[in-house]
Amino acid sequence: MLLAMATDLPMTRPRPSASPAAPDPARTTAVAPQGLTAFLVIAFAFSWTAWWAGPQLITGNPMPYVLVGGFGPMVAAILVTAATQGRAGVGALFRRYSLRRRGGIAPYAIALLALLAIAASAALPVFLEQAPVDEALLSATLAMAPAQFLLIALAGGGNEELGWRGFALPRLQGVLPPPAANVVLGAVWAVWHAPLFSVPGTAQHEMHFPSYALLCVGLTVILGHVFNSARGGVLAAVLAHAGINVVSGVKGTVMGNPASAGEVILVALAALFLVAISRGRLGLRRAEHRTPSS
Repeated sequence: MLLAMATDLPMTRPRPSASPAAPDPARTTAVAPQGLTAFLVIAFAFSWTAWWAGPQLITGNPMPYVLVGGFGPMVAAILVTAATQGRAGVGALFRRYSLRRRGGIAPYAIALLALLAIAASAALPVFLEQAPVDEALLSATLAMAPAQFLLIALAGGGNEELGWRGFALPRLQGVLPPPAANVVLGAVWAVWHAPLFSVPGTAQHEMHFPSYALLCVGLTVILGHVFNSARGGVLAAVLAHAGINVVSGVKGTVMGNPASAGEVILVALAALFLVAISRGRLGLRRAEHRTPSS
């Protein structure tokens, strides 16, 4: 009897269930907002100091100190990440530039929507014969576009993305729904540019701040969708940011009307379209889509 009972017992012990793998910090798109306030303070202090001190030290071309100030968000992201997460955190932050398994073509298709909106805002007045086009100026501007794209990607806007999208957006999406998080970030982005409105020679100097702020919010929603669809990849946002600046710059040079009402409206419509078709997720995966009430 004892032998029979012994043979009925299982010969192997049940294995403990495997714990779920920790999320890759280089791919997260919604995290706790740790360090967000420090990031904003450092980013604004670095950039605004450069943009205030630059005219005192350099006369003429403002681009040297404008470019230096543009690195504020990147510097802030690195410093705060190093202070809160150490070397491993900084490594994960820079791994956001990786192209591996970053959403395929989707992020670039989303970015193309912004480019088409800006281009359409220039083409529509021409089509309606409300604005002439200097074809020689257009050809010369387009010839410079590849070099401008590279410069902007490295130091004229694309360099901001490690801070705005790589650091700030995941923390905002950790406490707010994606549309609200991107609207807040867009407002912050517009205010961050505020000193440049008083610097002759910058694109902002030729614009009205309210129109520019609305444009920033619309573009931020689109760039947020690019970032989320790229699974937290920053490189897609860098390329999208550079493309947006180039197309907007060509439009402003040829049409002489940067941040026009048509551009603001069409970009806003593109952003609202993305919010609607994504049902408010803007590419954020369901597993990461958490709000304070959920």
